[in-house]
Amino acid sequence: MGFLGLTGFGGGATGLAQAGVAGAIAATGGTQYTPGNGYLYHTFLSSGSFVVTGAGSINVEVLLLAGGGGSGNGYNAGAGGGGLVHHQAFSISAQTYPVTIGAGGAPQNNPGGDSIFGGMTAKGGGGGAKYSTTMAGDGGSGGGAEGTETNPAGTGIQPTQNSPFTPNPSFSQYGYPGGAGSTAGAYSAAGGGGAGGAASAAGPGPGPGSKGGPGRSMSGFEYPIVGLSPFSPYAGSPTNNHYAAGGGGWGYGAQSPSSRPTGGGGKGGRYISSPDSDGLDGLGGGGGNSYYDTTTGVGGDGICIIRYTAPA
Repeated sequence: MGFLGLTGFGGGATGLAQAGVAGAIAATGGTQYTPGNGYLYHTFLSSGSFVVTGAGSINVEVLLLAGGGGSGNGYNAGAGGGGLVHHQAFSISAQTYPVTIGAGGAPQNNPGGDSIFGGMTAKGGGGGAKYSTTMAGDGGSGGGAEGTETNPAGTGIQPTQNSPFTPNPSFSQYGYPGGAGSTAGAYSAAGGGGAGGAASAAGPGPGPGSKGGPGRSMSGFEYPIVGLSPFSPYAGSPTNNHYAAGGGGWGYGAQSPSSRPTGGGGKGGRYISSPDSDGLDGLGGGGGNSYYDTTTGVGGDGICIIRYTAPA
């Protein structure tokens, strides 16, 4: 699990606090924030329930993010970021909506867990490939490849999910493939894909590990106003709102701090381990390679954020 913190903002309340929604509707669940931008946010960092009472229905905006995949030690490629789902006009009415938050993938190339809300599923990120033993995993975003023709990059499957919600101009979902290996040999480990784009192919080496694919910028879901501690510089997001980057792959050379992908993915390692190899919790980042350490390279946990016009 990567770096995580919670910050109340603008009078936010922890736990299940009652809040009026458009007058006749009320909702509880998660941790609530009213940052003064006209919206009320319910943030779920663990599984729970979004409970709606009252008469009628309203539309809410939902960001749903799965857990990132895990990488691991050895000559490993980076793991894929969690799949990202964005519904800008999801109709809610009086009922209980279960919320499932996917955990980040464990080290040694495991996939991330799925996140689920309102019939929508964000798919966990794919695990990264490991030299000569483990193939790249498909996932929300795909894991990176190690090697060439015998070990293809993992596919980003999120865009093909949730068919009952598509086509719909208010509904979008994101996940991209991991990077391709460049040559046979240990230095050909690529990064995992992110919600903002595919990872590049591995470099020809020897050199720094390959960077993961970028996360996606989500306007209106900036970290401080949704209850996530300021991640800068950890998340590498200049706008503090990128989610679901892929993890970086193995390299013979050291990576600089700026090599953590934009949006919470772990950076690629070399011969020493580093906590920077973990994906960030709440951002669904893919785990990066962490050569000798079997406990790092963990994917970041997912998140569900529901926002709507704050009651007067």
